[in-house]
Amino acid sequence: MKKKIIKNKKLFRLLIIILISIILGILYIAILSKSNKAMIKENLDIYFSSLDKFNYSKAITNILITNSLYVIGIWLLGISIIGAPLIIVLLLYKSFTLGFTISSIIYFYKLKGILIAIIYMIPLIINLYLVLFLSYYSLTFSNNLNRLLFLKREVNFKNIMRRYIKILIFVLIGILISSLIEVFVVPNILRLLQI
Repeated sequence: MKKKIIKNKKLFRLLIIILISIILGILYIAILSKSNKAMIKENLDIYFSSLDKFNYSKAITNILITNSLYVIGIWLLGISIIGAPLIIVLLLYKSFTLGFTISSIIYFYKLKGILIAIIYMIPLIINLYLVLFLSYYSLTFSNNLNRLLFLKREVNFKNIMRRYIKILIFVLIGILISSLIEVFVVPNILRLLQI
């Protein structure tokens, strides 16, 4: 167990960062002012009331562009030597947003909010998993690049780059699937449940 932890130290650190950030996101709703809470409630009500006239083409375009740019941004930061801290910041942002979204839905919709949050979380958790997976390999790639350039260690850069591109393609396919779920599945389930 100790050897595994030492070997995957980066992954465990990322998991701890995600957990702390999700918890902070969950707690953040408690410290918001009444006016901010009212604004969030209003936005949630607008989203749930607009499910009947949901614009699928606009939604899928927006979500795909946003998620793809986010993923490509992390991937490009892995290529840069100074990208590691920014990758961690982006991971913090993603997990904080997940925690805040879940807690907001449950806070405003109480018991019904738990069901909404479970349904709404499915694509968000898939996205978070994909971002964690990519972040881990981006940090590893950045570390290998650092070894190659500054420590002058032997690294098979061609193989590492080939694997890194395959990981990007895998994550982009995953993002496409989670975006399709977010746009076409989640709103229809919520509409069927008359939420």
